[in-house]
Amino acid sequence: MVIRPCARLLAVIAAAGCLGLFVTPATAAGGGISGLVEGPTRPVGAGNARAYVTLDDDGTPATIGVRLDAATLDELPDGLLPTTEEYVLELPEQAKATPFDHVTVDWNSHGHNPEHGFDVPHFDVHFYLLDRATVSTIDPFVPGYVQAATTLPDPRYLPAGYAPSGDPLMSTVPRMGLHWVDTAESGHHLTETVLYGTWNGRQVFVEPMMSRDWLAARPLLHEQLPQPEAYQRTGLYPTTYAVWWDEAARTYTIELGGLTMREAS
Repeated sequence: MVIRPCARLLAVIAAAGCLGLFVTPATAAGGGISGLVEGPTRPVGAGNARAYVTLDDDGTPATIGVRLDAATLDELPDGLLPTTEEYVLELPEQAKATPFDHVTVDWNSHGHNPEHGFDVPHFDVHFYLLDRATVSTIDPFVPGYVQAATTLPDPRYLPAGYAPSGDPLMSTVPRMGLHWVDTAESGHHLTETVLYGTWNGRQVFVEPMMSRDWLAARPLLHEQLPQPEAYQRTGLYPTTYAVWWDEAARTYTIELGGLTMREAS
């Protein structure tokens, strides 16, 4: 797993400012988000989190994301396991036009995988394409686990340059899947990055990962998501990734945007 350095984020912001191309994400408007439909709130830390979808004028999903109150970064639990707490967020009904089923915000109080630089307090935001019941079967005690864990998807279903974070059998995380990382990135100090997950030859999730300190600095990030050559299911898939602080709403937003129809092949 690899990490985008802070310098890269600063360069993105500086270049956008000079060109006048980016001030806030396209969905941000008047301290809120245009066309916003939110799912149920869930307590996280001292605040609340909720998943959402935004709709265009035709009612078609345009973005999917998570909003975190400012207080969610406070009073977070401490623990010894890599994932200290998993917060499951339900998506609103309108998100069914996308391939995503639900979202989890995973809080890692001490981090994990020091060889990849992830041994700092951070959040994993998993946008799952599989339902919760199926994800729960990613378990070493479920029959067929070894074969399923070592069955990788055709490379065309993942962006070029992504590779498993380790040996598929040993690196598959129960109730998550095998994490894939962008080998073009480098560094050993986590700010933020985007991972993908697979299980039994299928894509399981898209996962923005970010350190608590980076998020607490109220970042402004918007970039293109690398795209695979093909898709396993027909649906609206993200082409952009954004993280920003909304001063008016006092929220952090993690968003997958530019939802575009892709046909299975």
